[in-house]
Amino acid sequence: MSVGRNALGGLASLVVALFAAAAPRAQDDGPRVYQLAPEGAQTVTVFWVVKRGDETPEPGSFIPGAEIDTDVVVFRYARTLDLGGRAFTPFAILPVGRVRATDAPESSGLGDAQLGATLGLVGAPALSREAYAAFEARFGVSVLARVFLPTGAYDAATPVNLGSNRAAFQLGLPTYLASGTSFRDPALTSLEVLPTLTFYQDNDQPFGGGHSAKDPLFTVEAHLTRNFGARTWASADLLYRNGGKTRTEGGVDAGRPAAASPFPSLSGLR
Repeated sequence: MSVGRNALGGLASLVVALFAAAAPRAQDDGPRVYQLAPEGAQTVTVFWVVKRGDETPEPGSFIPGAEIDTDVVVFRYARTLDLGGRAFTPFAILPVGRVRATDAPESSGLGDAQLGATLGLVGAPALSREAYAAFEARFGVSVLARVFLPTGAYDAATPVNLGSNRAAFQLGLPTYLASGTSFRDPALTSLEVLPTLTFYQDNDQPFGGGHSAKDPLFTVEAHLTRNFGARTWASADLLYRNGGKTRTEGGVDAGRPAAASPFPSLSGLR
């Protein structure tokens, strides 16, 4: 197959999904982000993250008593490749937005960029478009690896920033159970579960001086999704977090007990 034909096939498989169609999303990866795709498929995902409360843009980091408003648009690009007969999907994520807090300057611009990839372990083979259309979706597990880069807007003189000024590393196991003749079945129903563990480097320039350490954060996402025709699907979602406590030298430790948050979502242009 020629290079030009490969490029044309990749362009033809470009999919744009706008997740702000119904309501702003909670801060998680979201439903069907890691769904198996055919070899050569490219996806561009755009979604809106809104947080209100005392949590900073960095998941698991809190300022007790603060009122923090975070509004971020997240752009995600991914491409599925064949790696030893397994589906291999590298991806890049770039958030852009702003955060405002009580009695503090606004922080805006780029957020912390992310680079990562998934590799199919079970039920996630590399498939041509023809094989993908006939592949019966039942059960699959992949491994996820991701790095968060400290590229976001950051000022040590500001208590709340869009960027975290620290790198982080994440491992996860995207897992799905599905009922349908294929992933293109207009009546497809699926349950996705994504456990992840994230490790953080220290921030050597936190607000107030000294340095700030952050405990590992354990997260589980669960998404029950259902297709309603060929171009629309909805999901009921649950996000559980435990850990991620921030410890600042000479300051107050900030964290939360383990908590679960339910939320719905609706998506189109599948």
